[in-house]
Amino acid sequence: MVRAVLVLVLVAGVTRAEAAPTSTKSKVTKKSAKTTKTTKAKVSKKSPKLDDKTGKKLAKSKRHKKGKTVARIPWKPSRNTLSRNDNMPHGFSWPPTRAMLAAEVECESKLDRANVVWERVEREGRIVNAILVPSMTFGGVKYSNMWGSKGPHKVDCQLALALETIGPELFALGVREVKFGSIYRWSHVRSHGQTRPILSRHGLGIAMDIGSFIDESGRSAVVKKDYTSGDELLLGIEQVINANGNFRIVLTPKNDPISHHDHFHIEAKADYTSPDVP
Repeated sequence: MVRAVLVLVLVAGVTRAEAAPTSTKSKVTKKSAKTTKTTKAKVSKKSPKLDDKTGKKLAKSKRHKKGKTVARIPWKPSRNTLSRNDNMPHGFSWPPTRAMLAAEVECESKLDRANVVWERVEREGRIVNAILVPSMTFGGVKYSNMWGSKGPHKVDCQLALALETIGPELFALGVREVKFGSIYRWSHVRSHGQTRPILSRHGLGIAMDIGSFIDESGRSAVVKKDYTSGDELLLGIEQVINANGNFRIVLTPKNDPISHHDHFHIEAKADYTSPDVP
């Protein structure tokens, strides 16, 4: 009887001893999970970024800014820049004067006499008289965007007329198509690697950047790679434009090898001074 009691006591002790580790293990596991979770939360919490100069906490918008943002609306110079007449055609002011508007009416009449089909569109930037020429063909020469943009390509009447006037001369040189990069563009003047605080004539719709010319054989004379090697077609075009009275001097890799190393920049020589209109 005594032996039976002792056996029962021993069995009960072993059972309790085996059950104890299981309970301990469960508590340790829960504690470990809680510790891991807390540690993970503390690690994931980043310290606020500080301004290098002031040492103050940066605003959220600055902390998350990944790079320079390009605005959907074209960047505009300051009001002071817009009020200045540096680099503007003779007689130009804003808003347009009666003399300027009269000059545009005369320009339209000349386009009509040259049988150029055009249509008036909404003015943009500092374009005095914004028009579209659906065919983008002037004097027998086709103009198309070098990046494939179908337009519409808004220009001032003065540029359209200048292109129409010089068209036969370019055609005689063998030019059949002109590939341009931009016409109207709201920006500052950039020359010799420097941006000058004055409005570019692109903002007036009277300037055009040209990347290449295609001749009657289909050959493409690219300004960036062919001008410096003395391409005869490009040199001939440069000479013709400079000799034509409807353009200012053409900017090329020759007179501006930094800012115009890969294109010709041409501008219509608009003159809004008129002795007939006060």
